[in-house]
Amino acid sequence: MSSNQKKILHKLLVFTVFLIPFTEEFQPQLELAGNNASIASGSRTVSQANFTDFGITYNKTVSVNENQIERTFVLTNTGNSDLVISEIRLDDDRNFFEITTNAEGTLAPNESANLTINYTSHSFGLAFAEVIIESNDSNGPFRFFVRALNIECNSLRCFGTLADDANACNGKGTCLADDVCSCVSLYTGTQCQTAIRWSDGTLVAKAGFDFTPRIFIGPELNDPNQVYSIKIRIDGLTIFPGSKGISIGLGTLPSDMAHDIGANVNEYGFLSTTGEKFSNNALTAFGAAYGVGDTILIEYDAPNNKLSYAVQKAGTPAFVPQGSGPAFTITTPENGESLYLLLSVTCFGSCEFQYVT
Repeated sequence: MSSNQKKILHKLLVFTVFLIPFTEEFQPQLELAGNNASIASGSRTVSQANFTDFGITYNKTVSVNENQIERTFVLTNTGNSDLVISEIRLDDDRNFFEITTNAEGTLAPNESANLTINYTSHSFGLAFAEVIIESNDSNGPFRFFVRALNIECNSLRCFGTLADDANACNGKGTCLADDVCSCVSLYTGTQCQTAIRWSDGTLVAKAGFDFTPRIFIGPELNDPNQVYSIKIRIDGLTIFPGSKGISIGLGTLPSDMAHDIGANVNEYGFLSTTGEKFSNNALTAFGAAYGVGDTILIEYDAPNNKLSYAVQKAGTPAFVPQGSGPAFTITTPENGESLYLLLSVTCFGSCEFQYVT
């Protein structure tokens, strides 16, 4: 091979090397933040720090939705190709929340858009929803939960700091000392600010022909200094054959709304059909079965982290403590999550449960 031929071959080799394409994987990546704090996809935890817990609003009985809460979340494409957000929707059966500023559309790399959600608070009590963001992110839909609380407040002031302040207990109790209240029936909280209601704001929960367990969510029990006493009367009950019937207890806010209370970690239930304790999906001998006409007294002693049940059978004058003792000790919820009163039922016909004084 001549020297000229070698020079030509060398140039061809160099040219060929430069023709080999450099490939880079281009992917969009959705990240979400509220209040400049990151929100993880699939998280069941809500927090005021990242706006997933909207907080509390106070309204008068006659103007239940006068005061509302709005929170803005920032969606950012941290990937290296366009992020196409095709749909943002709320899984919110009772329509407590609404999207007021949508972020659907295309975000270039490093581009952001605002998603604003409003809590319309059209009834008193706890509200929650799941936010679902559909996009071309390879990780699939981005999901997170939001919640808010609307408290009934008809006084000029909802809180007070002095024992002689008539508004210190929110008009729902007697002031015993500074910020210490003895609440009237069906109200609880440090300043009697929390109405004991089901999550739809009513005293009565109903189910009919639900062939899988249906969960009702009661008040949030989040005051570490409070002893909560709540009574639930069974006004109607047609148990689905082979089911656990009713499970009444405590747990963190569930994402799966179709299981018996006690089936998940950090849930504690008392079963109607057998009187057993149901916790962490395990059954333990506990107390007596209960049914129509019976009233269940649930007491949660937050300072001592204990849960007690007593049953007043229909036509009898007294509550009888259940189990080998008046209470069993429960574990602290994970990640600082609050506990809620929860009730689940698999109803074959018509079932009804009512908070009573």
